[in-house]
Amino acid sequence: MQIETVSKAQIAQDFITTAIAGIDGVSFYPPSTTFGSVWSANAYWPNDLLKGARCEGRGETLEEAIADLRVKLDAAKNAAPVLKTAAECKEAVLNLIREHDAAPASFRDAVDALPVKG
Repeated sequence: MQIETVSKAQIAQDFITTAIAGIDGVSFYPPSTTFGSVWSANAYWPNDLLKGARCEGRGETLEEAIADLRVKLDAAKNAAPVLKTAAECKEAVLNLIREHDAAPASFRDAVDALPVKG
């Protein structure tokens, strides 16, 4: 009979690889006096530090923190995109002009409703 020994590091690597499948750019923070007494998992959606929404999951265990992070990422994915740059605002306004060419009043209302980060 042959016994195979698996190291704790390999067990941890297998768990993390499985737990974060499909999430790019994840950072983990263990419980500490600096960051609080819970685990934390962070990522951006989309995976872009400048334009992405920062999502943070927290939990008593790493598994709970990752599960909470997945919930926050799903909420960020389903949220309406917010226009953050001048180029994005310009493109959105040009698209509205094309859509509302014959109706100036509805155009003004549509511009007022643009989701711009304030």
